[in-house]
Amino acid sequence: MKQQLYEFQKLSSDDARFQPCIRELWQAFKQHIKDEEEQDLVLLEDNLERDKTEQIGKSFQRTKHFVPTHSHPSAPDKPPFETAVGLLAAPVDKLMDLFKKFPKD
Repeated sequence: MKQQLYEFQKLSSDDARFQPCIRELWQAFKQHIKDEEEQDLVLLEDNLERDKTEQIGKSFQRTKHFVPTHSHPSAPDKPPFETAVGLLAAPVDKLMDLFKKFPKD
C-alpha cells in the first residue's frame, strides 16, 4: 500500500494511470476501513471507558500534526526509527503540500 500511494502521488490527474490507480487504492482502503470499523474500533470501544476514549481521541488529533502527509515506502516502519523519520518528514511534507496544485477536475 505504501508503494502504491507513493506511485499515485507522482501522477497528475490527466495521466492515463491516474483513474485505475485511484480505483485500486480505494478498494484496498475500503476493506481496511471496513475491518477497522467492524472489528478494531468495536473491540476498543467495548473495552475502554468513555472518558478514556475521548482522551485518546484528543491525543490522536494532536498527533496528526506530527505525522507525514505523504507515503515514504523506503522509510523505516518500526519504532524508534519510524517515529524519528516521521517527525523529520512531516514538516517537509506539509511544506510541499502548500505548493502542490490540486486537480481542477
